[in-house]
Amino acid sequence: MKNEPIIQIGESFDAFSLSKLAEKSFRGAFAKLNDKENFERYVARSFTEKQIRSEILDSASTFFIANLNDEWVGYAKLNQGVPPDCVNQIPSIELARLYSMQEYLGCGIGPALMKACINYAREKDFKSIWLSSWKKNSRGNAFYTKMRFQIIGNATFTLGSDIQDDYIFAKSII
Repeated sequence: MKNEPIIQIGESFDAFSLSKLAEKSFRGAFAKLNDKENFERYVARSFTEKQIRSEILDSASTFFIANLNDEWVGYAKLNQGVPPDCVNQIPSIELARLYSMQEYLGCGIGPALMKACINYAREKDFKSIWLSSWKKNSRGNAFYTKMRFQIIGNATFTLGSDIQDDYIFAKSII
């Protein structure tokens, strides 16, 4: 019988461990698909303990950490802000990040984190959840489609000097 991940809310005292999890899971997902210099510059800026702590302390952000057998194996971040114009069901909250450690892909970490994010969003009276995902992120895009998100638009994401094309996905949660 498979163990189910336990989902906890990230707190400021989790910043160091969460920064390590965030960097490692991001590297696992995207290091091989990006220019090394651009990638390393982005990672060095985005996943420091100081940066993650400031994101945790931001009242517009909420982190969820997946714990399986006393090991952190994935995380998600919701962000309250102004959604892109293509998001029609308002209010909407952004799923800014959702990552699992590579060795735990297919173990239910993503669906458990997604469920926690959607439950939180419903409790806060959001009508939809939206996200941006790199068009080259075929595994992630397949996951979002499986979770019944629909592509509603396009965006760009800058990783160093690389301008990347993203899909914007959204899902009604009412």
